[in-house]
Amino acid sequence: MEGHLFEYLVCNTVLAGCGLFITHLFRGFMAKRRWLALPPAVLIVRVALALPFLALIYVGCVYLTAPLYSYLFQRTGLFDFINQHLVYLLFDFVDGLFKFGSWVSIYIGFHFLKESRRSERESWRLAAALSRARLDAVRAQVNPHFLFNALNRGLIGESPPRAEDAVSRLASILRYSLSTDANATVPFGTELNAVTDYLELELLRFEDRLIVHKQIQPEVLDRPIPPMLLQTLVENAVKYGASQNPGISELSIFAAIDRVDGRLCIRVDNTGHLRMDASCSKGTGLRNARERLHRLFGNDAELKIAEDPPGLVSVAVFVPNRQPIVALPGL
Repeated sequence: MEGHLFEYLVCNTVLAGCGLFITHLFRGFMAKRRWLALPPAVLIVRVALALPFLALIYVGCVYLTAPLYSYLFQRTGLFDFINQHLVYLLFDFVDGLFKFGSWVSIYIGFHFLKESRRSERESWRLAAALSRARLDAVRAQVNPHFLFNALNRGLIGESPPRAEDAVSRLASILRYSLSTDANATVPFGTELNAVTDYLELELLRFEDRLIVHKQIQPEVLDRPIPPMLLQTLVENAVKYGASQNPGISELSIFAAIDRVDGRLCIRVDNTGHLRMDASCSKGTGLRNARERLHRLFGNDAELKIAEDPPGLVSVAVFVPNRQPIVALPGL
């Protein structure tokens, strides 16, 4: 044995190279077929079915290295020896199953670990984006200017019932804003109720200068959307529409199901001009909304903004009808 250490080392090195080459080809095969994107159960079944084929290829490599073995150990007729002792091929087959099974287990295990960490990072980024949107909404609703215009325009003295209604709506808005931390999605109808309360307060502020239109299909009320999405669109429309227009401004909310791809289409139109310079905060709210959409629903979700015709800014959002890709961690 000691005299043939070099020969054994050469043979084992060749077989190890064959194993590395087989695993490299199999990894490329999995990448080309996108196996790693499959659900874990489906991936494990397919890999388990592929292992016997990998072991057979390995047995073939062992068989083909027989001439090298014969040359190094100065033995002849090794092919005949293997043919006469098929049990050795069976042992090599079991050995191949063990080796490739171990390699695949480690490889897939690292893949699952990597995906788990990536998903956790995406979840926390999504949670941070939602927290920013929620904080912006709360800040807009409790700032002194908003409260003064909503509650102190003669309502308390002239119309106590309207003042009481305004306070109730404000409380409802704040309650909704603070209760969406751990929810990946909310029904569109739930968000619409909060937006309605917000707009009622803004109508007190702008009086006759703001006209609101709604066109909502009943079937959209149960469709899931990211929380604070519609609220962000409407607040953005008020901020850059009625707040900057001394005349009469119109704000329209449209929601319907796209008959072609089944996505929920939400569109908010407002009187105004499209500006994305520094004076308009560089569209931070809409960028955050687009980021949350993509993190929850992937590339099937879209947010588009345009001014067409001139003087009418339109923000359109398309949300697919499926569960979100990642879930928000509880805050």
